[in-house]
Amino acid sequence: MSASTKCSLDQFIKTIGTFQSMKDDMDEDYYTDLEEIVNNAMKHVSDRTGEYLHNLDELGDKRPDEDTLLKIIDNVPSSLSYEDRYGDIPINSAVQVKESVQYVPLLAKQGVKHNVGGNNARGGLIGDHDVLKQLAFEGGNSETADPIYLDVMKKLRESKLLLREDIQDHGLLYLACDPATAMRFEYFAGWCPEGLKTYQYEGLPISHAIIDELNIECFSTFLKAALKYHPNDPGLLFQKDDEGKTACERAFKTYGNDRTMSAIGEFIPFDDPKVPILHHVAKHTPQYMKEFACRYPSATYFRDCKGRTLHQAALASGNKTFIDDPLFFLEMSDEQVREIDPGSDLYPFMVSASGEMCDLSAVYSLLRRNPALGHRNKPKKRRKRKRK
Repeated sequence: MSASTKCSLDQFIKTIGTFQSMKDDMDEDYYTDLEEIVNNAMKHVSDRTGEYLHNLDELGDKRPDEDTLLKIIDNVPSSLSYEDRYGDIPINSAVQVKESVQYVPLLAKQGVKHNVGGNNARGGLIGDHDVLKQLAFEGGNSETADPIYLDVMKKLRESKLLLREDIQDHGLLYLACDPATAMRFEYFAGWCPEGLKTYQYEGLPISHAIIDELNIECFSTFLKAALKYHPNDPGLLFQKDDEGKTACERAFKTYGNDRTMSAIGEFIPFDDPKVPILHHVAKHTPQYMKEFACRYPSATYFRDCKGRTLHQAALASGNKTFIDDPLFFLEMSDEQVREIDPGSDLYPFMVSASGEMCDLSAVYSLLRRNPALGHRNKPKKRRKRKRK
């Protein structure tokens, strides 16, 4: 600001103050005209301040500290609602780049104070401007942006301007699922681990929505978090949508077999899986057993959480029938034929008989191998005691 401009501003403020003190002694029409001039001037001040708030990211070393910005807003609160040519308000501009996103918590708090966006807009964070969504994915092209945006979200959470239900209501898990925003995605997943399984995006489970709309790197980001919080449901790979299709099926069809298996192998190591991955495949996606088995040979010898062997799990899944896979039954060892399933406490022939589709051919084949099993569970007859 030049010296002459500063002098003019000081003189203007001094003049207005003097006229204000002389209000009762001045001509009414003259004072009314002065009020109109001041109102127009304040409108220009408000608009210019609004432009200033929109361009905080461009100020470089001249960016104000929060105390200075707070004083500016307190004097010109209407500037918080100033719309640029795109219809955005200052908080929208602030969230778009890492250089100004740090101001979002202050702008939101002041926005709540001055009712920016309406009663339930949280100072412009939600509603027509929906800054919360932008927080989840903006700045994604910069490696250094993710921790800065994460810090902003933590501050909003502390101020109760970011709520747990927002994760589902605004699709934040889906929007943050990208390697460039992995810290934010992990933050949401850790805040609500069940959301990885139960939340939906546009009518689909999050896993399915990611596979349908995003790239395989995003799918890998999801797998990493899902495996961490749901180790007993490996990466939610076998979660089903309303059509009964698993995420695994969708991934194979979308990304191809090799790329999908490579992504899975990154988080479930081929040489040391630590989870009975083949048991899950046998139950949910048996059509891909070959793809998994050749990469996870050591998982063949695992037992699942119910103590089942892979063979028992495959039989219990209901996906094995004598007509479709007779060798599965014919190649069973004598030990397998008489081993009781620890999950159901039934012999293999009983498991085949108790499924939704009773497989009589399998029952016959198994009982023929060891007919004595059909009599094992009959209650023993009690001997009557003779009366003396």
